[in-house]
Order: sequence, then C-alpha cells, then structure tokens
Amino acid sequence: MADSPSGAQKVRQVEAIANGTVIDHIPSPMTLKVATLLAGPDDQVFMGMNLRSSLLGRKGVVKISGRELTERSVSSLALIAPTASISIIRDYTVVSKNPVPVPSRFEDIARCANPNCVTNHERWATRFDVVGRTPLRVRCIYCERSFDAADLTLI
Repeated sequence: MADSPSGAQKVRQVEAIANGTVIDHIPSPMTLKVATLLAGPDDQVFMGMNLRSSLLGRKGVVKISGRELTERSVSSLALIAPTASISIIRDYTVVSKNPVPVPSRFEDIARCANPNCVTNHERWATRFDVVGRTPLRVRCIYCERSFDAADLTLI
C-alpha cells in the first residue's frame, strides 16, 4: 500500500482508518467490483486503484471504516479476488492480517454459468467445489461443469 518515491520515507496513498477492514492486494481491474460488492449504502469506503505493487505490478486497496466483513462477504471476495488479503484495524492498529481464505466449497454465492443447470431453473442453492486455485476454478455439483471463477455471476 505504501510507495517509497526515493526509498527514504513511505507515503500512504490511501487514507488510514481508525477501525474497520482493509482489503489489499486486489488485482487492479477487480477493485471497483470488490468495493461495490462489500460496501453497504452507509459505509465509509476508501479505495485506491492501480497502485504500485512489487507482487502484482498494479493492485487495488479497499478500506471499509467501522465494520468487519461477514463470512458470506469473505466467501464472495474469495471468488472474485482470491489473491487479496484482509486486515482488521482497531484503533489505527492492524490486529490481524491474513490472505483471503478460499473455501473448498462455495455455497449460494454465485449463479452457475451453465444455462441448462437445474439451479438456473429451480430454487436450489448453488454449490461449487474448488478444483483449481491458480487460476481459481470451480465445478458445479449439480451439472458437474467446471468454470473459471471469473465466469460466474455473484448472487
């Protein structure tokens, strides 16, 4: 998140928050989607896009002030930005920082991309098993078709 213009002093590119959640190391093209997905209508959100990153080249950062993510939000985040990390901030201090946990199964998070899948015609909760992690690939347990996570539409 910080850059060193001349290697001397770090410069913060996105404002610090007192309490809340920071999602870092988001692939830059996914930053706006992450912010839209996770932010509620009353949330104070700070966002940085196309920031320099030694790991990704360019990255995004989303900061949500005053709240932590729900388990469902973290699962949704894992589907669209599995390389991201989540930091919990309390009193301007990072109390935990972890990579986004990618579950072995996603349940009722996304719509199956197969138009003939039973979940697109009847009210069944979707379920996808993870079959590959880089890139993230999932398989629908009903129609047994595999998809890149990027091909799915979040519910």
